[in-house]
Amino acid sequence: MKRTALRYAVGTTAAAGLMLPLGLAPALADAPEGTQIQLLGITDFHGRLADSGVNLASVVERERAENSSMGTALLSTGDNIGASTYESSSQEDTPTLEYLNALGLDATATGNHEYDRGYDDLVGRVSDTANFPHLAANVYEEGTSTVAAGLEEYTILDVDGVRVAVIGVVTEDTESLVSPDGIASIDFGDPTEAVNRVAADLEELPEDERPDATVVQAHLGPSDVSSLSAAVDSNAEFGTLVTEADESIDAMFFGHSHTGFAFEAEVPGTDRTRPVVQSGYYGDRVGQVILSSEGDGTWTTDEATTLDTEDVTYDSPVVAEAERIIDEAVAASQEIGSEVAGEITEDITRAFNEDGSENRGGESTLGNLVADALKEGAGYTQLGEADFGITNPGGLRTDLLVDGQFGDEAPGEVTIGELNQVLPFANDHGVVTMLGSDVIGLFEEQWQPAGASRPFLHLGISEELEVIYDSEAEAGERVLSVEVNGEEIDPNAEYRVATLSFLAAGGDNFASFANGDFEQSGMTDFEVWERYFNENTPVSPDTDERQADAALDIVLGGTTEATISTEDDNSGEFTFETTNEDEITGPFLLSLDLPEGLSADFGEYAVDGGARIDSLPAGGAALPFTVTGEPGEYTFTASVVADPDAEWWDDNPMPLVHETEVTFTIAEDQDATPGGDDDGRGADDDDQGSDDDNQGSDDGRGADDGTGADDDQRGDDDQAAGGSDRGGDLPRTGSEITAALGAALLLLAAGTTAVIAVRRKTGSSV
Repeated sequence: MKRTALRYAVGTTAAAGLMLPLGLAPALADAPEGTQIQLLGITDFHGRLADSGVNLASVVERERAENSSMGTALLSTGDNIGASTYESSSQEDTPTLEYLNALGLDATATGNHEYDRGYDDLVGRVSDTANFPHLAANVYEEGTSTVAAGLEEYTILDVDGVRVAVIGVVTEDTESLVSPDGIASIDFGDPTEAVNRVAADLEELPEDERPDATVVQAHLGPSDVSSLSAAVDSNAEFGTLVTEADESIDAMFFGHSHTGFAFEAEVPGTDRTRPVVQSGYYGDRVGQVILSSEGDGTWTTDEATTLDTEDVTYDSPVVAEAERIIDEAVAASQEIGSEVAGEITEDITRAFNEDGSENRGGESTLGNLVADALKEGAGYTQLGEADFGITNPGGLRTDLLVDGQFGDEAPGEVTIGELNQVLPFANDHGVVTMLGSDVIGLFEEQWQPAGASRPFLHLGISEELEVIYDSEAEAGERVLSVEVNGEEIDPNAEYRVATLSFLAAGGDNFASFANGDFEQSGMTDFEVWERYFNENTPVSPDTDERQADAALDIVLGGTTEATISTEDDNSGEFTFETTNEDEITGPFLLSLDLPEGLSADFGEYAVDGGARIDSLPAGGAALPFTVTGEPGEYTFTASVVADPDAEWWDDNPMPLVHETEVTFTIAEDQDATPGGDDDGRGADDDDQGSDDDNQGSDDGRGADDGTGADDDQRGDDDQAAGGSDRGGDLPRTGSEITAALGAALLLLAAGTTAVIAVRRKTGSSV
């Protein structure tokens, strides 16, 4: 859309960066050919005053000075506040707003975190403190198409004589990213529709009010920034806005996804391009766009980049004022937050990807610890005990490190300020009473709806819970098991779940929470967190994986088959054998649950309660052991699992405990002798199941006698293995016995209960 030429009124321009109220702007022409403007952009600052505040201010001031021949506008795409470090959050982010005033921020889009304390706080206290407008063209009064009161669709800035319209929008995901109770009176609409509506409205303004250039500030962004096409494909909101925004848009700044990039994107319906920029996060970079007027209402890009702020200093009155605000904020927060709340013995952290970036789809020691604290916190209040606790990964904003320093505390000491940095949102703590079926629903909802910014959000859960899911199953069928204190959850029973108001209202798309009844405890999440440390110090991370993905298990996946066998030598000597497609790094634990009177010898592999296997080599491996005892018929349970003391997070090759039972006889005047009948397998067939079974005594794994003797359970030809090519029972000769662990577990994957699969327990033998 081509803009109508405007007439330029000499002597009526305002100072660079000054916002002009609509209707009072001077009459301007399309900027003369060769006119340049500089747009500086920040995003997702999150109150990082002490970390990068001086450096950020220095880069802004340096670029203003170095490009003083042109006008400069300083813009933000939101999340200036919220999820802030303690120097800001301890004072409700007022220092950050004052800092941005000092920098001369001209306009900001609202980010999702601007709504953390609720819409009323944003349009009241926050807007009253800020000297810049908060733009939100796609935020409406509930049930209407009217922009929410106290927010603006756009503003028009005078940038050294050039009229620049700035349109602000925020991701529709905001409704699931903040506490629903705080935004109950507003709706979030489609960003692209809002941008194009406002762009059309700008063209309909009187000639003397229309802008020379139009900029979009969008708090939404891509996850893949390896190229423009990859970015467009990685996020639907971003892709639609980049490719469908009105041709009158001359530049676009983005945020939210904590990435940095500078691209040139085609302007639809033209042969022109426009800059598309996102300037990192936490003040680490400043986006820079320099545009030149073609004199006909269009602009070309002279510069589109992001500028590193690390270690940059610049001497100016603005930087000096910013530094003063930061110093005062830090001093106040140090006084508030320097009190030691407790100690940690090791680092307790969020989950991370291999490149060091945060992974909200992974299990973490910090997430599980917060869930433990929420559960225990219910007992601090009138609500009484909860059954378990659950938290969301997005609520965890930093880590607890032994060597982390908030003030002058000793290594390992944790201060109030550090605890607040982990949970900065001041959510209400409470208990949701909900059905077991809805609890199962929560774990299904870890897989987020199509179009969500993250496909999977891994809930932090307290130690009372153990969950098994299958990431490769169909939607709605992924959760295989949820146990509470070792007992399978009852879908029809009520459970008391300690959590945060954000989740209790259905935040982060965990809608099943909203089916329950939420009772507030009267404490915030931070207050509970602080008291937990007071009462449980020193605190250590629990490296037990509380949610396991069955799809990663090497036995269930068929890459490893395991058997226990014994030769017909009446020696009581058994062998644990594996067949492996590839080498698999352990360690693994093999343990026996032996009846009284029996003992086992694992030789050099022995550890307390069993044997330790460091790795499983490609091809196969064998571990011999001997069982001895008094004469008689016995049944013992053999179990194998990844070592519970090893630190596996989401890549554990054997997260499930795999068990089988072995029945054998120690005869008079013999060593341990497999079998007691003619087929060498111990008790009568009535006790052992059909000839095809040979799996041991009643263990709840099949037909009425517990052995699964029916043909539809096992089959005649393939025994328990599902086919000889998948590792069925070894041939039986004389008194040989084989317990086909891997083969029987294939039946479990097919929906039977041939072999029990349970979660490992921290500190217990398996």
